[in-house]
Amino acid sequence: MKKIIIILLVIFGCTTRIDAQTLSEAEVVAKMNEAFELDKAKKKAEALDAFLIVGKNTELQRTEAERQTYVCSQTMACMCYESLKRYEEAYLLAKKLMSVRLSDTEKKDVYYLYAMNGYMYGVKFIHRDVGQFAKGRAILEELAPYADGKLKDYILPKIPLSWFFEGAEYELSQNFSDALRCYELALKGYQELGKTKDELSMLQHVAYAKKNLYDFDGSVSAYKQALSMAKTRGDVGVQKKVLWKLRELENSIGNVKQAQAYAASIDSLSEVTSDLQVKYEYYNQKGSEARQNGQYGIAEQWYLRGKEIAEKGVTKTVSADKHQSYVNLQNLYAATGRYDEALLYARKAINMYQAYTPKNDATYNMPYMALADIYRLKGDKENCYSSLVMLFNGLANIKNPKDLYALYTTRGRCRFAFEDYQAALTDYKKADELLAVKYPQTDADRISLLALIGGVEHQLGNYAESERCYRDYAEYVKGLYGENDMNYVKAQIYLANAEGFAGHIDNGCKNYVLAEQRLKALMKKRIPYMSITEREGFWDPLSSLFTMMAPYALEAKQYQTAFTKVCYDALVMSKAFLLDSERSMFDVIKRTGTPKDMQDYTVLSGMKNRIKGWENDYKTYADSILRVSKQVSRLENQLASRCLGYSDGTDFMDADYASVKQALKQNEVLIDFTDFVSKSQGRKYAAYIINKEQDYPLLKPLFAEKQIESLGIIRPDMYYNEDYVQDVLSLLWEPLKGNVSEGATIYYVPSQLLFQVSLESLPLADGSLLGSHYNFIRLSSARELVKMKAKQKVNTAHTAVLYGGLQYELEASAMAAEAKKYELPDWLVLRGDMARGDSVFRDLQGSRDEIAKIESILKRCKWQVTPYTGKNGTEESFLAMYGKSPRVLHLATHGFYYTPGKAERVNYLKGYTDAMSLSGLVLSGGNAAWQGKELPEGVLGGIITANDIARMDLSDTDMVVLSACKSGQGKATSEGLYGLQRAFKKAGVGTIVMSLWNVNDKVTSEFMVAFYERLTDKANALNKRKAFEEAKEIIRKKHSDPYYWAAFVMLD
Repeated sequence: MKKIIIILLVIFGCTTRIDAQTLSEAEVVAKMNEAFELDKAKKKAEALDAFLIVGKNTELQRTEAERQTYVCSQTMACMCYESLKRYEEAYLLAKKLMSVRLSDTEKKDVYYLYAMNGYMYGVKFIHRDVGQFAKGRAILEELAPYADGKLKDYILPKIPLSWFFEGAEYELSQNFSDALRCYELALKGYQELGKTKDELSMLQHVAYAKKNLYDFDGSVSAYKQALSMAKTRGDVGVQKKVLWKLRELENSIGNVKQAQAYAASIDSLSEVTSDLQVKYEYYNQKGSEARQNGQYGIAEQWYLRGKEIAEKGVTKTVSADKHQSYVNLQNLYAATGRYDEALLYARKAINMYQAYTPKNDATYNMPYMALADIYRLKGDKENCYSSLVMLFNGLANIKNPKDLYALYTTRGRCRFAFEDYQAALTDYKKADELLAVKYPQTDADRISLLALIGGVEHQLGNYAESERCYRDYAEYVKGLYGENDMNYVKAQIYLANAEGFAGHIDNGCKNYVLAEQRLKALMKKRIPYMSITEREGFWDPLSSLFTMMAPYALEAKQYQTAFTKVCYDALVMSKAFLLDSERSMFDVIKRTGTPKDMQDYTVLSGMKNRIKGWENDYKTYADSILRVSKQVSRLENQLASRCLGYSDGTDFMDADYASVKQALKQNEVLIDFTDFVSKSQGRKYAAYIINKEQDYPLLKPLFAEKQIESLGIIRPDMYYNEDYVQDVLSLLWEPLKGNVSEGATIYYVPSQLLFQVSLESLPLADGSLLGSHYNFIRLSSARELVKMKAKQKVNTAHTAVLYGGLQYELEASAMAAEAKKYELPDWLVLRGDMARGDSVFRDLQGSRDEIAKIESILKRCKWQVTPYTGKNGTEESFLAMYGKSPRVLHLATHGFYYTPGKAERVNYLKGYTDAMSLSGLVLSGGNAAWQGKELPEGVLGGIITANDIARMDLSDTDMVVLSACKSGQGKATSEGLYGLQRAFKKAGVGTIVMSLWNVNDKVTSEFMVAFYERLTDKANALNKRKAFEEAKEIIRKKHSDPYYWAAFVMLD
C-alpha cells in the first residue's frame, strides 16, 4: 500500500480545490492524516472510522483529486475491515468500489481486496454448521474472475467442495437422489480443476450414493474408476478401501465370485504393503467383519493388532488411530459382557480424545456417551448417571443439531433402561425438537426417534400414541429403504406389537404375517450366497423375530386361526435353523459335489476346531488364529460359491405347517414346544398341537418356568419323583392331554427347560408311565418329521461298531502303535493345540461286559460287528469311520458336559465358552491329553468333543447309542440344544439314544443289553422305538427308582 500513500501526498500537495461537503478541505486532509497515523499505530477500529468519514466526504468524486482520495480512503477502510475480520463489510465496500472508475493500479488492489474478503465471507456459508451452500457458492463464483494466483487456487476448489458438503447433508437425511446430484457436480468441478485426489474421493461418494439408490451397476462402475485412479496414483490405502467397498457391494448383489476376488486382493495388498496405516485400517476392518459374524475372539485379536500399531505412533494420524482402537475394543467388550475391560478402554478413549481436542470444542465430552452406555449395560445406575452429567457439561458449546441429538438420545436410552420413562420421553422429544430445526421428518435420525418414543409411550401405557409412533416409523422406514428391506421387516413387527396392545388385533396380525413372509423371502434370497460363518452372524439377531410371534398370538387369543398357522411356520423356520442350514450344505456336497468339495468342507471344519483350541490361549496363538481365520474365510466363500452351482441349499426352509401336517398319519400328533420371556413372569412355555384333521395348529399356553422352580426341583431326575411328578404333570401334560387320544403316536419337540424332561417317562398316579398310554417320539425339530416321512434312503446293512471297556490310561508307545494302524488324511486330523492337566478318567469295568454281550447278541442275528475295547478304541479309530460309518454305532464310555463356569475348574477345558467344545466323549488313552501330557508325534489325544463329531460324515449311521454320562445334556437355546446330540445330528445320524444325567455304570449296562435283546427279537423286527420302551420297562421293574431308568431318551 506504499503506492497509495504516495498518491495521497500528491493529492494533498496539489492546488486542486476540494468542494466542501460535511468537512472542510482542511478537515478532510487532517482526518486522512489522522487515519493513517491510527492505522500505523495498529488502532484499526479508530482508523476505520476515520477512513469512512473521509470516504463519506469525498464519495461524490467531482474532481479527479476527490475521486483518488475517495478510492484511497475506501481501499484503506477495506484493509481495516479485513484486519478486524469484518469480511462481509470489506467485501461489500470493495464491491462498491468496483463500480467507480479505477486506474489499473487501483483495480489490482481493489480486486484483490474484493476477492480476498469475499472469499473469507463466502466460505463460511459452505461450512456444514451453517449450511447455506447455494449462497456461499454464488459468492465464490462471483469472485473467481477477479482472483488470481494463490487466491484463485483457494477459491476455485471451494466451489466443488460446497457441492460435496451439500451432498453430505442430503446423505445424512438419506436423500440420496439429491446427494448424488451434488456429488456429481463436485466430481465435475474437481475434474475441471485437475484435482485428482479430490476426484478420487468424490468417485467413492458417487458410488456410495448410487448403491443406496439401488443403481448397483453404476455404483460398481464408479468404484472401479476410483480403483483404477488409486492404482495410477499408487495410493495403496485408497485401493484397499475401494476394494473393501466393492467386496461388500458384490456380496450384497450375490456376485460371490467377484466378491471373493476382491477379498483376495485386499488380503494380498495388506500382506505385501509396508504402509502401517494401511495395515492398521485392514486389521480394524477384519475385526469388524469378524465381530459382525459373531466371531468375537477373532475380532479381539484383529483389534489388538490394530491397537499395537496405533500405540507405536507410526501411523499418519496417531492420536485418532489410538482413539479408534480403544473405541473398537470398548465396543467389542461391551457387546460380549466383559464390562470391566470395556470400561478400561472407554476411559482410555476419553483420555486420548480429550488430549487432542480443545476444551471448548463442542465434542470434547462426547466420549462420555460410551461410558454411560457401558454402565447402563452393566446395570450400574449411579455411575451411568454420573457419566451423563459429564457428558452434558459440554452442552453450552454444542450447536450442531446432530451432536445435540446424540446427547439427548444417550440420556434417554439410559433413563429408559432404569425405568425412568417420563424423563426418557422428555429427552427423546427434545432430541427431535432440536433436529426439526434443520432436518425434515424423513431424516434417518428423526425416523429412529419415532421408534424410541413409541417404545417409551408403550411403557407408560399410552398404547394409542405408541401405535401412532410405530405406524409413522414403519411408513418412513419403508420410504427410506423400501418394503423388501430388513429394516422395514423389523418396523412392521414393532408396529404389529403396538397395534396389538392398542386393541387393533386384526391389523397387528396382518402386519406380522406380511413381515414373516418378507423375512422368509429375504432369507431365501440371501442365504445361498453366504458362508456358514456369515449365516451364523446373519441369523443370530433375526431368530428372536420369529419367536416373538407366539406370545403375540397368545395375548391376541389367536389360538387356532390362520394367524396361528403363520406363527407356527415361523417356529418351524427358527428351530435348528443353523443346524439344518449347514447340514443342507453338506448334503448338497455329498449328493452332487466333487471329492475336492467334500475334502474342503471337512478341512474347514477341522480348521475351525483348531481355532477353537487356540482361542483359549490368545497370547500364544494370536498369529495362528488370525492366519487360519483368513484361510477359513477364503475357503468358506469359495465352497459356498461352488455349492451354489449345484443347488441353492434352501430346501430345508420349505418345511412349514402344511408339510408337517402332510407328514402326519391318522392318530398321529405333533406337539412342538416353544418358549418366550415375559417381563413380568420370566420365561414362559406354550405348545403348538398339530394333527391330520385340523385346518390350523392349536396353540396352548402352559406354564411359567418359575412355577417349576417353586417346586424345588434341582436335578433333572427329580421330575419323575413321586413328590414332584403330579405337579409337573399338571403344569406340562394336563393342558395338552385333551387334544390327544389314548394310544396315539405323539411326536414332540422340546425347548429350553424341557430338554431335561422325558415325557414318556413321567409316572402317572396309577403307577403306569405316560409312555405306556401313548407312543412318544422325541424330535430335534419338526423338519425331522418331514424328513422321516419322505422315506429317505436308510442303511439296511447289518453292521455295527461297538466301543466299550476302554483303557483311558495308556503308555505313549501303545498309543503310537495304535495310531499307526490308521492312515488318516491330514485334513481329517486338524486339531487345536491343548496342553492342560486335570484328574483322570477311571476305566468303566461294566462297559467291557456290556460290549461283549451286545456283540454276542448281534452276531447271533448275523450282524457284522467291529468291537473296539481296551487300547483299540482310539480317536484315530473313530475318525476312520468318516464316510463309511456302520448302521449302528454304540459308544460305552465317559461323556462330559460343562457350563463355562464349571469348566474353569477343569484345566483341560478352561477358557472355552461354547457348548460344543465343553461336551464330548473320552476314548482310549484320553487321560494323557486330559492331564496335559505331551503326546507322541502324530498321535491324537482321545478326547473327542462335539465340535470334532460335528465335522464327521456319519450319514450311513441309522442309530448311535451313547452309553455315556451326560450325553443328552447341553446348552439350550432357541436354535436347539448345543452338545453331543447336535453334533451327531450334524454328522448325519438318524436316531440317538442318550442319557439326561449320570447313571450307575452297572444299570446302564443292563439297560443297553436289554435294549439290543429287544431290538433283535423277531417280534420287534428292529423297531428301535419299541425295543427302547421295552428295555426301559425291564429296568424299571428291576430298579423302581426313576433315577435308574428315566434318564434314557431316544431322539429322532
